[in-house]
Amino acid sequence: MEFLYTLAVSFLVTAIVFTFILFVVFKVRKIRTIRDVRGAYYNSIARIWLALFLIAFGLNSIVQFHTAVAYLIGGLFVLLGAYQLFYFNKARKYFKGNLPIEEQAWKEFEAMKANKAKRKK
Repeated sequence: MEFLYTLAVSFLVTAIVFTFILFVVFKVRKIRTIRDVRGAYYNSIARIWLALFLIAFGLNSIVQFHTAVAYLIGGLFVLLGAYQLFYFNKARKYFKGNLPIEEQAWKEFEAMKANKAKRKK
């Protein structure tokens, strides 16, 4: 039984670290992009990883600490993470559908910019 407890805690701690790293990676991708829809898409993915971080953190506090306060706080983290996961997954799907539209508009903008540069010469 102690082996399962150790395995569960190590899995949850690994999940906490992994999800936080991916949250930071997608936040950096959001900051570095110059396109608006792509930035919103990366932000929604980052928020999904943050939601998974909250769920893993809440489950870890429930598994490790057996007090009423830990159950309450861990349960709140799990509920908040589940709500964010649901909401930002819907946002991710919405922005993913708009990525081809933005790509087409970006190509038209680049072509228009190239034409203006040719005219000035």
